[in-house]
Amino acid sequence: MEVAVKTEEATTTEDQKEAKWTAVIEEKVGTENKTMTVRGEDEQKTEVKVTEDEAETKEIASHEVSYLQEVVQQSGKVCGDISELDDQNIENECGEKDSDSSAIEAKDDENKSIVSKLFVHSQWLAVQSPYFKALFYSGMKETYSKEVVMQIHEHELEAHQTLIEAMYRLDVLKEKDYRLVVQVLLLAHKYDARHVFKKCKYVLLSTTLSLEICEYILKKIEDLSDTIDIYDMLEQFLVKEFTPIDDTWTLAKFTNLSEAALRLLLRSDNLGTRSENTIFVALMRWVRSNIFSFAHNKCGLLQLVRFEFMSVDFLHDVVQDHFVARQMPEFNKYLVKGLAYHGFSEIRREQLEPKPKKRLVAEDTDPTFSWVIDEEVEKKLSHFPVNRVSSSKFWYKGYQMQLHLSYAEDLSKCSFFLQVLNLKGNSCVCVSYKAKSVLFASWWVQIEERLYKANSMSWGKKGVIRNAAQTGYTIEVWVKIK
Repeated sequence: MEVAVKTEEATTTEDQKEAKWTAVIEEKVGTENKTMTVRGEDEQKTEVKVTEDEAETKEIASHEVSYLQEVVQQSGKVCGDISELDDQNIENECGEKDSDSSAIEAKDDENKSIVSKLFVHSQWLAVQSPYFKALFYSGMKETYSKEVVMQIHEHELEAHQTLIEAMYRLDVLKEKDYRLVVQVLLLAHKYDARHVFKKCKYVLLSTTLSLEICEYILKKIEDLSDTIDIYDMLEQFLVKEFTPIDDTWTLAKFTNLSEAALRLLLRSDNLGTRSENTIFVALMRWVRSNIFSFAHNKCGLLQLVRFEFMSVDFLHDVVQDHFVARQMPEFNKYLVKGLAYHGFSEIRREQLEPKPKKRLVAEDTDPTFSWVIDEEVEKKLSHFPVNRVSSSKFWYKGYQMQLHLSYAEDLSKCSFFLQVLNLKGNSCVCVSYKAKSVLFASWWVQIEERLYKANSMSWGKKGVIRNAAQTGYTIEVWVKIK
């Protein structure tokens, strides 16, 4: 696809003052005008010609600027009429007619072109963009040519047209689809059209975000400069979407994040969490879901975890033997860094540069886990001798847990336990918890602080008096780790 940009300076100062702009769309198989052409590979070619001469400029002066949008929209219709072009006007690359009819058919799609003319001032483009100023006034051959041809892909045509239009009327970017605005932003950066670039950013900063929009913008602006404000906006959105991370990291929307979005989220100081331990296990799940095991040794994401603020027991019992983390670059350095921080005196910690910063602490008022006992679970509980049921697994401050419930044979009492899973070797963690439910005659079951070990991972109460004829109830649990 080719875009031909034709320019010619107005002959008089008065013409320059009076000249306005519009767009003219016309179908054409070829062009006899002098062009600079770089052909795309295996694509239809579309030529968008930006021209200005004395006669045309005076005629254009009678049109209102608002006419541009209406005509530019017509350019989309032209693309649908390619098949109606005159096949006899199509020549092969040597400029000769091919005697072989099958060869002519093979080149039809390659050589057909559609001409879309945009009439604008070269001087105005030069004012808006140093790129066009250099192109039109640097003494290169484009300075003296009536036409400049720029190669673009078909899917970029609308963005180029919108860019030229926005150079005259910035408000045309309002209400545009966010994808088109991002594409125009990229072109404005490429051609150094600074006013359009700023307007695109303003429109994007006013956009109501979703994860899909956030991911699209992140992917497209990865290599752009002067986009700190956009990154700040995206970070705020991701933080709001995933805070507290303790409640969201097990969801598919977290594991489906791109690496760019993951980095932006986990490096944020404003991401709320109950424990830095959670950030570690969340990152490990993302790595296992998105990075092949043989590539773990190249996955430099451990820097996103603030090892200094993980609990020392968790660092020793869980992190140092984690089979995924151990494969990642500089694991030992980060582990030692975290362990050493806990051993430093307060004075020594104050001397650290750069000084590690804690994340925002998420409130721990809601239940850690809610277990719904429906009719199906109730039947299992009432069936003897198999009368013990287990909840789904849940996490708290990096530790995986599970609840267990069983009824006495006469259904007058029950037993209730909390288990900490995956403790190995000398691992241990100090846990207390309380549970609330209409199942319990006293409404509450409370377990004082206990040391959970690999050989004693479950603690609770037996012989708890239960209320009779209770079905469809919920057990809410609050867990505390010292």
